[in-house]
Amino acid sequence: MNLSKYFAGAVMIVSMAFGTVGVAYSHEGEGHKEKKMEHKISAQGKRVVEMLEKYAAAIQAGDISEIEKYVVTDDGFSSLEGTFEDLGWASYRKHLTSELPMFNDVSYKLTNIRPYVKRKMAYATMDYAMDVTIKSDKFEGGKHRLEMKGKATMVMVKVDKEWKIRHMHTARAKPKKAASEKNPH
Repeated sequence: MNLSKYFAGAVMIVSMAFGTVGVAYSHEGEGHKEKKMEHKISAQGKRVVEMLEKYAAAIQAGDISEIEKYVVTDDGFSSLEGTFEDLGWASYRKHLTSELPMFNDVSYKLTNIRPYVKRKMAYATMDYAMDVTIKSDKFEGGKHRLEMKGKATMVMVKVDKEWKIRHMHTARAKPKKAASEKNPH
């Protein structure tokens, strides 16, 4: 019995050693650059992407009535921006109407949109980028340029044959480190 335990242990050690070598060789020559994955988009997925691009254009224009065309405007709507939460469209609308008048020279883009559609529900993951000048007496000189990038996930539902955003969650990316500060792995 003891011999079989030693034999099993030896087999495990040899397997782990060969597995580690295999991983090292399979990773050889590859950098840690982000790889773009191919993603086939269905006809409904294309409609979701189109709606999200129109939503982004409405945000960029600062037009609250246009923004409302692309969201569920009842208490079922929710938004999480980092740690800030809005429950219900009325809350998010109030949030936007307080911020939008302060925004100038706005650029808001959703890119790398990857929709997943199932019947009357869909979600999409994407990158977002917002560059804006915020005008406020709170800043020296009365304005401040803000550049944000990150990831977003949006959940949509089909309402009267139109896709509407029910939930959105954004996470801001950390600023890129200088080359001297980067961890090689």
